[in-house]
Amino acid sequence: MDNFVVSARKYRPATFDTVVGQSHITTTLKNAIRTNHLAQAFLFCGPRGVGKTTCARILAKTINCQNLTEDVEACDQCESCVSFNQSASFNIHELDAASNNSVDDIRNLIDQVRYPPQSGKFKIYIIDEVHMLSAAAFNAFLKTLEEPPSYAIFILATTEKHKILPTILSRCQIFDFNRIQSRDIADHLTSIAGKEGIQTEYEALELIAQKADGGLRDALSMFDLNVTFSADRTIRYREVLENLHILDYDYYFRLTDHLLDASLPQSLLLFDEILRKGFDAHQFLVGLCEHFRNLLVCKDTATVQLLQVTESVQQKYALQAARAPLGFLLSALSVASQCDINYKAAKNQRLHVEVCLIKLANIPNVLNLSALPESEPNGQVVNGTHAAEVAVKKNAEPAPPPLVSEPTPVPAPVPTAVQPVPAPVQPVPAPVSEPVASYEIPTPQPATSIPRPGSSKLRSTVGLGAKPAASATAVAEAAVVQRNLPDKPVDFEELQATWRQFSRLRESGGGPMTEQIMLNREIQLGDDGATIHITLDNSLQADMLNELRQDLMTYLRQHLQNSKIQLVHQVAAQESRKMIYTAQDKFNYLAEKNPALLELKQVLGLDVDY
Repeated sequence: MDNFVVSARKYRPATFDTVVGQSHITTTLKNAIRTNHLAQAFLFCGPRGVGKTTCARILAKTINCQNLTEDVEACDQCESCVSFNQSASFNIHELDAASNNSVDDIRNLIDQVRYPPQSGKFKIYIIDEVHMLSAAAFNAFLKTLEEPPSYAIFILATTEKHKILPTILSRCQIFDFNRIQSRDIADHLTSIAGKEGIQTEYEALELIAQKADGGLRDALSMFDLNVTFSADRTIRYREVLENLHILDYDYYFRLTDHLLDASLPQSLLLFDEILRKGFDAHQFLVGLCEHFRNLLVCKDTATVQLLQVTESVQQKYALQAARAPLGFLLSALSVASQCDINYKAAKNQRLHVEVCLIKLANIPNVLNLSALPESEPNGQVVNGTHAAEVAVKKNAEPAPPPLVSEPTPVPAPVPTAVQPVPAPVQPVPAPVSEPVASYEIPTPQPATSIPRPGSSKLRSTVGLGAKPAASATAVAEAAVVQRNLPDKPVDFEELQATWRQFSRLRESGGGPMTEQIMLNREIQLGDDGATIHITLDNSLQADMLNELRQDLMTYLRQHLQNSKIQLVHQVAAQESRKMIYTAQDKFNYLAEKNPALLELKQVLGLDVDY
């Protein structure tokens, strides 16, 4: 029986042209050989199994080849190439730094560098896994790496570039190897399968390529495993799924269909089936996030090329993406990603994923409730229904709402007829059952029955989630007030009385003491008769004033019957006090209080005692 040779060794590239997926590296190296611009040291870095050591050997072989081809490839016929192929070359030395990482190993290598090659042009030293060298070994290697003999070339290879000393990096020409694309790996496996007489399904090879995550050596190892698994030397998609224990696309397509139908029971049952087959819940979550991402990129024809799947699977993605709304995909991706982030910290990880599925299954219901338009140019939406639709149901004109979302006091009856006002964005507590064409300002009530502006002793929690509603109501309120008030001249005494009344209402409603200090400051009326000026002590008071500005303005405008009233504030400049430390500072302070001291000092010619 012949000894079996794994595909990773049997089909290892021997020329630059046979290297898979690293054309940017091979092209540069071939040009360097053609123009004789070879560096004294190369550093090949990148993930495992992408061809770093292979390219190092090909470079070493090609440099010493005595009869290069027109494509700058080794001839495989000269003495140097034959000795290299037989692993008997005296000019190419390979060192594994993982097991030879001491200072003595590097010193032995440096001693070998002193001797020129007996045949050929160069002596090449390939040091694999160079990041495993100790710090002392790196330092011992520095001088030789910086100024090697003209015949010596060093090729370093590593998977962890960040562990190499910067002084080493600065002396090397660095080549970064990329992860190999899945399609390139699948095509390479197809060519190997043809040489070996193995029947394959291309979908199966693409699945192996995706599982390899850019590493060709890993892909070849899985390829050999599946060939051994198959009794008739045929690699099938279903057998690869079972052999490599991969979660199939079909599970995610079925689960997404259940989620789009808001079918929570079917979603949970499918998740239970996945767990019973031995798949990890975290692996399921990662695959679900990737599935939503693939559906999202299928929404635009320009990003479909980002899918690294077969054409049949790509068609499935396109069909399901057409059915899934964009809002669902964005929300689902956000929920699933958050679940993935918190998965390891969860005590009950299965329940954690099931709660995520519950949220995902509820997204279609939320989207259906919010599918109606939020606003239109000529109408408003109230409780999710357009005001015009309500009016059609009642066979009447759309009914106007109250002036503001909260009842506000009005001191004097001024009957005024106005036009109907469009409905506000937010629902109102006092609904109007029938449409009206005009209204009258209600008669004044005693001060004890006036509704007090809302307040809270905990300022840090006021307005959490409430500010958007207040701002929407304020817009409608300002429009109503601007339209209906008669703009009476403002009397300053009446303004002060109304201001104090608002302050008392805030105090009786539980307002904080700092708010009362701010409201009890002196106010002034501008020359235009409508602008109120107030000077505050600090920015904290300014923030508090901005929080209750809308309530204050509404109160003042309606009580004073003037819609043009404005409030302007400024923060008083804080006077910085200089600390007194030295004797000179003390004398200067006393001289400011009593200038006679300075005159006495000048007359008597005195100095300050330090």
